[in-house]
Amino acid sequence: MSKKWKFFWVAALAFVVFFQACGLESVQVFLFDADAEKKLGREFDSLVIVEGYGGDFLLEKGNMTPEQEEFYDYYRERAKEVLGQLSDSDWKSLLPKGNLCGPFPSREQCTRENFFEFKLIKSDIINAFALPGGYIYFYTAILKDFQSESELVAVLAHEVAHVVQHHTRERLVKAISGTLLIEIFLGDGIVGQLASLGYAAELMQNSQENEYESDEIAFIYTHNMGISSKGLGDFFDRGLEYKDGKCIGKKSALEKMFSTHPPSCDRVNRNRVQMGLAGQTLETHRLDVNVLNGKNFKQLVDAAGF
Repeated sequence: MSKKWKFFWVAALAFVVFFQACGLESVQVFLFDADAEKKLGREFDSLVIVEGYGGDFLLEKGNMTPEQEEFYDYYRERAKEVLGQLSDSDWKSLLPKGNLCGPFPSREQCTRENFFEFKLIKSDIINAFALPGGYIYFYTAILKDFQSESELVAVLAHEVAHVVQHHTRERLVKAISGTLLIEIFLGDGIVGQLASLGYAAELMQNSQENEYESDEIAFIYTHNMGISSKGLGDFFDRGLEYKDGKCIGKKSALEKMFSTHPPSCDRVNRNRVQMGLAGQTLETHRLDVNVLNGKNFKQLVDAAGF
């Protein structure tokens, strides 16, 4: 065995020992810290939408109608309420030391107020997703699909939970940590090659465990906000089929629409169990309570013409 390979295997063994001693989260932070998360999220944010591609485009202040701007302000206010549930330790783990926040180009240091960016994409796809560094996107079709404000807030909380739990970092570290060792010690440039071969898709695909964890955290956030946690279950329930009163799985026609957050009977059932344990009932569902300029959630969506 050559000296090069001996050095590699010694380093690999040391990495494994470090991994076992420090735990998964410590290794993730070692390989992919908050600065790296923010930078990666910003880079992918710049690639999310090419205006006009497939009819999808990013809704921003310059290309929205007054009614759409009204809804956008409302959407961000609900998002701020969700962010109010984050603990100090949550924020500490998110905020980068060196990178800047706010609309690019920015000269602002990251704070609680400017770290997250909530965006809308004009699209016929029913979906929402989060990128590392606090970039959260809702497609306009999902807004039309929501039947209440509590569904909007529950899904917002779910996406925030993905960021707070560093789910993207977890997936990427698991996927490339071995490759990173090879890159560092053998210099084959594999990490760059993997990035160019489509790791953007990895950022929006969550494991079943990630989904369950984000559901549970979203439940906590909404419950603490005084909003019935039935909203998330209601939303996913519409993507499921029932036979003789029993849930049998997701509707095949909605496969594409729920591409990054597939509904499941188990997710809806878990939500209902949590509601029962927290003393919530199906009758305590808060619908369209918040109003803006005299309009409730559904009226704001309809007026925006999404």
